[in-house]
Formats: sequence, structure tokens, C-alpha cells
Amino acid sequence: MAWNTPLRTILTTVALFGLAADVAMAPAPAQAHLAKWGSWEVTHRNLMRLFPDADPNAWRIKRYQFSDKEVKQLEQQLGFELYPEDKTPEFYVAHDEAGQFLGVAIFIDPRTKPKILDGSVLTLEIGIGVDARGTIDRIRVYDYRGDLRLTKEDFLKQLEGRGLDSEFRMGKAGLTPVPGEPEESQLVANAGREALLLMKVALGR
Repeated sequence: MAWNTPLRTILTTVALFGLAADVAMAPAPAQAHLAKWGSWEVTHRNLMRLFPDADPNAWRIKRYQFSDKEVKQLEQQLGFELYPEDKTPEFYVAHDEAGQFLGVAIFIDPRTKPKILDGSVLTLEIGIGVDARGTIDRIRVYDYRGDLRLTKEDFLKQLEGRGLDSEFRMGKAGLTPVPGEPEESQLVANAGREALLLMKVALGR
């Protein structure tokens, strides 16, 4: 699926005080792009893949504005200035038909540099659903044109149930990369960790 370029928003991950050392020391500088699509129909379809038990008519959008203090802290940790769009992330809140809270979703492209495949940019659009406990409920990779094993449950389920105090480095703590795709595998794991961090600072969960 093609990006709607005017709607693509750059979003960086955050670092929080009190994180376990293995999370704070995870490899690769944290930088992510908030993935958006040009229609609610596509966004809604991708949300339902993250929370299939959600009431399809009850999704809520939660927007957050980082304070100047938060921005300063984030920029010090990240080592670069945040773009204006980075300061206003959006999260999608899921409830079931009885009104019970199920979790929060966000879409991330975790690349820090472009990757070219067959002469065009290879996007990596990842949906992350986080449950009420603050752990990853489900991860999905959308419309990926690379090694499709990266999109399969055998790989993605390794990240389910992990929280901020969990390991996210491939090759550690039961995380096995897709054979021949260590970098792409780590990017998916990074997106999971980044989603948890973003939700912690913005939503407190």
C-alpha cells in the first residue's frame, strides 16, 4: 500500500526514568515514524487485525501533546531535535461491545534509514496493540514486500506479553530473528518497545 505522503507523520520514541537497564541499553537509536493511511477504512481494517474482539464502532482516538519539559527530556535522551509532528502522537483505544477496555494501538515504521527493494523504498508498517497491563497483546506487519516470514505468527508471537522491563534484543531471551533478516527482525522488535515507551509517557500505561 502506498503512503499518503502529506499524512505521514514523523514520530520518535521516548526514554523513561526507571527503565530496566536491558531496555535502556537496547541497540539501535530509537527513532520511529507514525504510520497513517489516507482513509479510515484502511486504518480501521488494520486496527481490527490488532484487536479482533473490539467493537468495530467504538474505536476512540487519543491525541497527546508533549510538554516543553517532556520534549527537552526526550531530545536529551534521543540526541536530536523532535520534529513538530513528533510532539503530537495519536493512539487508538479499543473497547469490546460491552464497553470494557481492551487496549491501545499505534502504527509505527521503525526505520532509521530508507531501504530500497527493486528500485523502490521498502516500507515497514507495524501495528502494535498494548493491553491493560501495559504489555504487548499483538503485533502485525502490513503490506510488507520483503521476506514474508517477518509477517508471520511464528516470528511475531515472540514479542507478545513483553513489557518495558522485557528484553527486546534479537538473539536474547527467546527472541529469534527471521533467518537472513536480522536487521528487519530487530526493527520489528524496536517498534514494539517504542510503542510501549510512547504509551507510557503519553498515557501512563
